[in-house]
Amino acid sequence: MSLTREEVITYLESLTAEELGELADELVRRLGLQPFAAPPRYEFTMGAPPPDPYEEITEFSVVLKDIGKDKVAVVKAVRALWEMPLKEAKELVESAPVVVRRWLTRDEARGIVDALTAAGANAEVRNRS
Repeated sequence: MSLTREEVITYLESLTAEELGELADELVRRLGLQPFAAPPRYEFTMGAPPPDPYEEITEFSVVLKDIGKDKVAVVKAVRALWEMPLKEAKELVESAPVVVRRWLTRDEARGIVDALTAAGANAEVRNRS
């Protein structure tokens, strides 16, 4: 007796998922086939991958949020921290909120924030920005 492909498909469609799984296991065993591997999963992202939440953060930035009441003192502090002409230091301070330094260690960033805060500015340390 010979079955047509259509009859085999009709029979397979009538099986439950459990019965179909058992049949597949038996065919693998009897015919010496390799079980089907799951297809690879691809993940597509835009730009850089998201940061690992368990990765230790080692790069920090200093953000000058606002200059406070004494702009002159903050400009002097900026010039003391970095050898910068007066005009550039003034433009940097007046453009607050602004990132004034990037890629620093935590201690370097805290030192800069302390110096700016002592001059009357509002500054903070941020992670990798």
